[in-house]
Amino acid sequence: MGNGKCAFMHDDGSCTVGPDKKSSSEPPVDGRRPKGPITISAAVGQGGLNKPDDVFKIQYALDTVAPIDGGADPRIKIDGKFGPPIQKAIRDFQVKQFTLSGATGKIEPGSETLKRLNELKNDNVFPTLPLSFTTDDWLFVAMMQHVPFTKACIQAARANVLMAMNSVDSSSGLIGPSREERMKLLNRHFRIDSLPSPKASALQKIYEIYGNMEQVLNKPDNFFTLDTDDSGETISTVAFARLGGFFDKKDLSGRIVFRRGVYFATGIADFAAFVFIHELRHFVDQEQQNGHLAKGWVTDPGMQALPTRDLLNNCDTYAGFALEAKNGIMDRPGWVKSSVFR
Repeated sequence: MGNGKCAFMHDDGSCTVGPDKKSSSEPPVDGRRPKGPITISAAVGQGGLNKPDDVFKIQYALDTVAPIDGGADPRIKIDGKFGPPIQKAIRDFQVKQFTLSGATGKIEPGSETLKRLNELKNDNVFPTLPLSFTTDDWLFVAMMQHVPFTKACIQAARANVLMAMNSVDSSSGLIGPSREERMKLLNRHFRIDSLPSPKASALQKIYEIYGNMEQVLNKPDNFFTLDTDDSGETISTVAFARLGGFFDKKDLSGRIVFRRGVYFATGIADFAAFVFIHELRHFVDQEQQNGHLAKGWVTDPGMQALPTRDLLNNCDTYAGFALEAKNGIMDRPGWVKSSVFR
């Protein structure tokens, strides 16, 4: 990973982020981050020209100032667009620094407000900028390194389903493992034996869904990207996918999109595979099922309470089954509590 940081899973299952011992702990160099004193070419704020570059700089600077000194609280989105959040942040800063009588709602070049902003901005604070392929490609690469392992999980899932296919509705003439053994993992996650007969149709559906996932992973550069414009900020902090995007022949722009929160999965192969398969279940859906019927690990109360029929469409069910098919039946991973996907 090229960001100088890694995700660590501790003995208690919690995840934290810390410096990579093999590299610097400095954040990635990003040319969009203003260096040195903030300068603007025209006024920003009420009645100002509000040029995007100038607005961007003021947004960034206000996000580095401590709230106790009048910094933006809550932090404002740094996108170069003028609107109510930056307007309020400017006024709040001026009220804090110059009292209400000095709050013009506008920052002009060379003004006392700009001078005070430069005095108070903290260059050791690095506000979050929208993802960029230029500066954040390490995040994309860090996730894509787990594609082979994710494929192995999916292939293990398909093999498990295939092994049970011929015995699910009949146990006669079995050679090798018993029907109970063949159905063990499928019943743990999908409760296949709770479905009415014939049950083979349910296994066929699961098998085909995993097959479509594998097709996507065979050409990952075509189907994955970063959220460089924050289009998913109201959807998820981790990742999101267009429902059924794999089959949309009219609009080929649909992708599985990684957001900054996926960072926590980049250092844990199982976690990354869980993210991939969860989003892939959305992406290859053909029945307009959003897949958010329950979240978590198979043993969680919400997952246990899910009606059997819904398990065939539930994203986390597919992710958990594939991981256990690859690794063997396992305890609930600690990182599942952070698994919030769309």
